[in-house]
Amino acid sequence: MVVFLAYPIGKTTLYSFVLLDDDLTFGNLTLANFRNFIEVPLYTDALQNSITIAAWTTVATVVLALPAAYAVARIDIPYRTFLLTFSIIPLIAPPFIGAYSWIILFGNQGMIRRYFDILFGIDIPTIYGPFGIVLALSLHYFPFVFLFTQGALAASDPFIEESAHIMGAPRSRIMCSITFPLVIPAIGAGAVLVFVRTLGNFGVPAVLGKEYMVLTTLMVYQVNGYFNLNAASAIALANVALTLIAVFFLARIQRRRRFITVTSTTRAAKRHTGRGAKIAGNAYVWSLFILAVMPQIIVLFYSFAERWAGSLWPQRMGWGNYHHVLTELTEPIFNSIFLAGGATLLAVFFGTLAAYISQRKQFFGKWLLDMTIMLPFIMPGIITGVAFLTTFNTGILILTGTASIIMLAYFVRRLAYIFRAVSAAISQVDNKIDEASTICGAAWGYTMRRVTIPLVAPGMLAGGILVFSTLIIELSITIMVYSADWQTMSVLMFEQLLDDQIEYATATGSIAIILTISLVFAASRLVGKSMADMFR
Repeated sequence: MVVFLAYPIGKTTLYSFVLLDDDLTFGNLTLANFRNFIEVPLYTDALQNSITIAAWTTVATVVLALPAAYAVARIDIPYRTFLLTFSIIPLIAPPFIGAYSWIILFGNQGMIRRYFDILFGIDIPTIYGPFGIVLALSLHYFPFVFLFTQGALAASDPFIEESAHIMGAPRSRIMCSITFPLVIPAIGAGAVLVFVRTLGNFGVPAVLGKEYMVLTTLMVYQVNGYFNLNAASAIALANVALTLIAVFFLARIQRRRRFITVTSTTRAAKRHTGRGAKIAGNAYVWSLFILAVMPQIIVLFYSFAERWAGSLWPQRMGWGNYHHVLTELTEPIFNSIFLAGGATLLAVFFGTLAAYISQRKQFFGKWLLDMTIMLPFIMPGIITGVAFLTTFNTGILILTGTASIIMLAYFVRRLAYIFRAVSAAISQVDNKIDEASTICGAAWGYTMRRVTIPLVAPGMLAGGILVFSTLIIELSITIMVYSADWQTMSVLMFEQLLDDQIEYATATGSIAIILTISLVFAASRLVGKSMADMFR
């Protein structure tokens, strides 16, 4: 675990202080790669653009999510469970495919742009640029803030708000001084997660940005254009620094504005049943969620278009695109399943072992184990790809061009999922059960195999399914470490989009979306949770 977790991060950090083609020695250490952010306009613009996109996306997700979270938690809205499940669909779908659906609608030859031009003579601006990137990412990531905040609102103590209402406080003041301050930690956690995910997203800026460069696209540009791993490592560290600043900012806010509930009530808050509140709440929530899944609907619709050129609607619909994908492009599908499956097995084995050691053993430096496992999860995925490419491109262990580098990068990135899930499951099992088995003469391995693992198996299996389903559509890591022999579904979709093979890309994306939703649904049924709870 040290080789594939700590070592790549350390080596990437060192390489960022060395120029291209220079040996990694003390005398060659320099800040030249970092001076590019001050002296080179391309680097300066990419850094500013990344901060701008991440900040505006975070603000937009909070603005979109808070009213929806309040409506679902505090207004009598029908089909609440369905809405919570419905809300995770944007998170499951590949964001760059969703981004391309906006091009289908508002691109240079987009449906809606053509419609307005033909019927009204109105030239609507295209979706390309920072506005399009923020729009696509906001509709993709807002469920994080929504789910966190809705859960916190549903669990908060209703007596505090009721007491304020009895004292004559208007509803607006109650919301501003009591309701939302109580859920600030949840809002902050969701906002920071959105900020970090936006910083690490490659697909959406690559599809919608055109010449608008951000740090992730600059990293890929340095690797694919010049194979300058040193410059890419410096860009990765700048991205990590922004991530750590965001996490530190969240921790500082939570320390300065800390609220707790001191009662032990389990009664849910009373929901608003007024006609006006119900109409407004339903209208906003359903409109937002339909808009959020519109990219997936467009992708599914376009996947059946066998001929569509120069008209508002397709000339011919059918299953031809799916037949082409499933008969002639089977290798990327097999590669995705094989690589995701192998990484999942590694994550389940080592994650379970690490979780058991963390929960059942006392040793010095336990916090270091937790931090090492969680660090790749906190960092943007593309940085994990840069770290593995930098580390295993030279030296004793060379893995570039093989399936191993992809599988191991996947494993490191998703290990935290299993570690946290199994840690929570083991913490609920009394260690006296293990002790009883040992007292009866059973060896540690026998106790682990026959007692501990069966008790935590549902959590392990659900975590494994969740890991597998998210890795099938992983792009940020894959784009850095894949080779022609190990092309995956996500890379295939991205290349199909770049080659204007939209019909095949949407068919491949639809298969990935349906497969992912099915797997997440299976995992939720296995552990008895809703699909929304799987992403909280």
